[in-house]
Amino acid sequence: MSKATVKKVREATRKAGGATLTKDNRSAALNKFFEVMQSQQINMQVKSFATLKTKQVQRYVDYLKEKGLMTRSIHNILSHIRRALEAVGRGHFADSAPMSNKALGVSGASRDGTHRALTAMQYKAAVTATRATKPGAASCMELQCELGLRAREAIQSIASLNVWLKAIKAGLPCQILHGTKNGRPRWIAVLDKARAIDVIERAIQVANAQHGFLIVAKNLKAAARAYGRACEAVGLKGEYASHCLRCTNAVDLYDMYMEMHGDRREALAALSAHLGHGDGRGTYAAQVYLKNAPRELPLP
Repeated sequence: MSKATVKKVREATRKAGGATLTKDNRSAALNKFFEVMQSQQINMQVKSFATLKTKQVQRYVDYLKEKGLMTRSIHNILSHIRRALEAVGRGHFADSAPMSNKALGVSGASRDGTHRALTAMQYKAAVTATRATKPGAASCMELQCELGLRAREAIQSIASLNVWLKAIKAGLPCQILHGTKNGRPRWIAVLDKARAIDVIERAIQVANAQHGFLIVAKNLKAAARAYGRACEAVGLKGEYASHCLRCTNAVDLYDMYMEMHGDRREALAALSAHLGHGDGRGTYAAQVYLKNAPRELPLP
């Protein structure tokens, strides 16, 4: 792929905005798009987003389907392409009927979550096995499960652990600041005060012993990869990848919010806000985090 194309991808990724992880994913997806389109497999010379045509996008979608990529994954790739088109002033084309998922032959995919909440036994086994050799990764697992954190929020939590500990001891909610999507801070409540204090104090001890880090690595990307490997080593992969720890937290949180509000929609709104998706995405939270709960939940 030419240097000019790489530069165009970089510029489109930057202009389209989004969280750091979103930009990384978009850049990787767009670079792959150009690489494949210009390869011998397809051999369609796509030079820029300014000249991109529907037939070229359609050919790439067909290629992805031939490779067996899941429909939701293709949706994500198309979303990156549309954001890049918008970044170069072609928003009308990006949102046109021929560029829709339906027209491109990839409509109708379910948004139901694929991750499963862990049982208490599965969770305990994973943490215990990890703590023996990678105590920092074990603490990240506990923080994810106890506070409902994303993986990167847990990895970057070292800057907030002492603040959270003080807040929880005072009976106050915690504010999540580091590693959040799009840099959006949020407030969370804890399910069990004593258990949360125990998890955070243990994480502080581990970080102090590792020069201020839970996952020791040269940068954040390397830390995220190291944490992912630690999870996979104890079976947390696929439908039980580390995101399942958030699902486990969400199931218990839903019960707590139901008890507080006595209304399913209010409970889901509170759950969605807690998880960082905003209070208007309760149905989405139910689809993604509660769909595969170990027990049946009364959802809308």
